[in-house]
Formats: sequence, C-alpha cells, structure tokens
Amino acid sequence: MGRTAQVGWAVRPNHWVMRIDRLETATSTDTMELRLHPRITVLTGLAPLQRDALTAELESVLGAGRPGLNAELLEESGRILILQRPIGEPDKVIDALNGEDVTAEFRFGDTVSIAGSVGIDGGELRSYLRLGARNTEADVRHDDLIRRLGKIDQDRLWSAALALAEVEAEVASQSNEPDADDDFEHYVDAIEDCHLAVEQAHERVENSRAALTASSATLAILAFIAALLLHPIAAAPFVLLSIGCAGVSFWHFKKLEEATAAEVEVLNAAGLRSYLTLQLAQVERLTRTKGTDDPAISLNEIHRIARECWELAVGVVPLEWAVKNRSAIQAAARGKYPERTEASSPGDAVQRIRHHLDRIGTRPGGSLPAILDDPFAILDDYSMATVLSLITDHAHRGQVLIMTEDQRVIDWAEQLAGRSAATVLLLGDRRTPALRPSVHQHPAANMTSVG
Repeated sequence: MGRTAQVGWAVRPNHWVMRIDRLETATSTDTMELRLHPRITVLTGLAPLQRDALTAELESVLGAGRPGLNAELLEESGRILILQRPIGEPDKVIDALNGEDVTAEFRFGDTVSIAGSVGIDGGELRSYLRLGARNTEADVRHDDLIRRLGKIDQDRLWSAALALAEVEAEVASQSNEPDADDDFEHYVDAIEDCHLAVEQAHERVENSRAALTASSATLAILAFIAALLLHPIAAAPFVLLSIGCAGVSFWHFKKLEEATAAEVEVLNAAGLRSYLTLQLAQVERLTRTKGTDDPAISLNEIHRIARECWELAVGVVPLEWAVKNRSAIQAAARGKYPERTEASSPGDAVQRIRHHLDRIGTRPGGSLPAILDDPFAILDDYSMATVLSLITDHAHRGQVLIMTEDQRVIDWAEQLAGRSAATVLLLGDRRTPALRPSVHQHPAANMTSVG
C-alpha cells in the first residue's frame, strides 16, 4: 500500500482505511451492541434526535471516547482491533489476532483517539465524518475561515507561517536544552565557514541538476540511435559520457552531504542545535543592554514578534489549523475550493455528497467511515441513481453509514444485502434506540437486520 510512516513504535501504511465492525456500550446493568457492515450500512427507523445521538456515539468511538464505549475495528490490512474504554480504567487498543497491546499507535496527546492518530482533532471530527441535509455551525465556520484565509496574499500568509513555525520549533528545542554559554564564540568563524560551504555546495547542486539531467538524457538517446543505425560499439562513447554526467551529479551531492556533516559536527562541538541558534545567540549578544545580563531582544521576544506578525496577517487562527488546511486554503485562493453550501437543486446535492465522500476517501494519513445523515431530500430519481453509484464506488475504499427514511435508498440497500454487500438495520418499532441489548432486553430497544 505504498510507503510506510513511523507511528509511535509501529510501522503503518501512510494511508489506511478504518471500519467499525461492532459498537458496544456498557453500563452498570447491561451491554448493548450494534454490528455494522464493512462497506454499506443503512440505518432506518430513527427520529432526528436519535440520529444525532447515534452520530455522537460514532464520533465518540473514533475520537477521544467516553468510558463504557467499546468497539471492534477493521483495518484494510485485515488487522482486527479491539478498542476498550472500560469504566474506571485506562483506554486500550488490542490486536485481536495476537493479543498485542497497540495503544501507542493511536495515542493522541493524553487520549487514545483513532481520528487523532491521523491528525483529526475532536473539534472538527463530526463535520469531517457527517454530512446532513443542512450544514452544521462548525461547517459554516470552517468554510468561512478557509475563504477568508484564501483571500490573503498567499506568499505573505505562508511566509509568516514559516517564520512562526521556525521560531516555535527553536523555542521548544531550547526549553529542553541547557542555555548556551559564551564558549560558542570560539567556533563562530568555523561555523560561518562551514555554513558558507554548505550554501555553495547546495548552489552547485541546484545549478547543475537541470543541465546534467538533460545532458545525460540526450546522451542516452544518442547512444540508442548510434546503436540502432550504426553498431552497438558506436554507442559506447555516448554511454560513457552519460555515466560521466551521472557521476558529476553524484559527486556534487556527496560534497553537499560532506559539507552538511561538517557543519553539524562544528555546531555540536559549540553546543548549538542549528545555525539559527547561532544567529539568535548573536542577536542577543549584540542587543544586550549595557550593565545588565538581560538581553534586550530574547528568543521569547522574537517569538512574540513572529506571533504578532502572524496574527496581523490572519487574525486569531491557530498555526496548526492553518497548516493542516493548507491545501484547502490554497484551493480557495485559486477559486477552486468546493464549499459545503446548502443544496438548492438536485445537482448541488449530488456535488455536495461527492465532495464529502472524496474528502474522506482522499485524506492523507487515513480514511474513516463516512456518515450520510439523510442528505437525499431534494434528489430526483436520476440524481439519486448518481448518488447511489458514488456511494457504491466509495464503499470499495471506505465504509459508508447511511441514516435515512428514503425508501429508494432502503430498497437499493436491501438488493445489495441479498448479495451480502450491505446491511439494512431497522432500529425500533417506529423509531427506537440504535443499540441491541445483549444482556437485558429493554422493551424499547428492538432491532431487525435485513440481509
């Protein structure tokens, strides 16, 4: 499934798909569970408030969770995970096959969060998972902020973001290190020489890369033509020259690596973390007030200035949020951000659903279940057929949970259920709770599975 990324101590694909197989709620008297199809589950028989409650449960099980809410999860790789949130005990994630505790893979700060492990925080989880007939307030705020940042000059925006990120990284690194003393002064000349060597080596690599690549490709083509029209031996000079071009390019890269390693060695000897640390230390030394050891411009002061520049550009917007939504902001700057607007026509509704499924299915890091909370009201039969086709396609790469009373969707799902490609759950007599008691049957909790 492509390259892998290090998550905690475990190696996991850069993009993985998580599905909910079983949702279980434990109370002091009983345990209630809901089993879902790995591709398409249609849940019918729920009033709007009950659909909201079920959405909250699904959001909670994938987010920070609450005590007593457990689940079995399926990864695309075939791994079965048991998510346990016992009352009064720490949360755990267990690999069902070998009993191994894999909680560290899904730890997000102080909590265990499936969504958090792929960079989705609790504040945006519901709007990420769910699409209803109407946008939530969170959706509206999200889109408004994306549009506002898209109107800002993008060079100015991301320059301010980069400056703030670099200073925050330096602040974080220095908070875990002892303060640098004056001993680094003996290494300043050596550090500057090494840094100049790195810049010169990098410039040589950049300046020669295009020319060497083009020359190597041209020589390879000439070698092929010579071998084809004359004799294979005639291609030898061109092949040797092409190899020579590759060798020069490799030599430039090796020189850059050697210069970088030499700079790092000198910085370490001076007790400095990076060349930026040296620059900041020199600024503090030059601006130090006479007669006192307090710097006039400290790293914290530089941090404050960088944050003020950021807030002057964007307002009160967390840097992490902007970075996480960078692609959407840049799309808005180009006028190509597909907003989650209220659907006023069947065509708008189709595009709205398409965007929601694409957004979940293509998110870097991982894909979580998509929840469709009856967004079908204004669809005509032709548009409905298009939407059902979109859902079917998405179900091959992710799970779809549909809460609806639309008979067209229910009939379609029942046909799929006949081929074991979906499940239809009728929850309650007319509209009863979404979970089936497995210990004590409550009169109001009745569930029938079709297919």
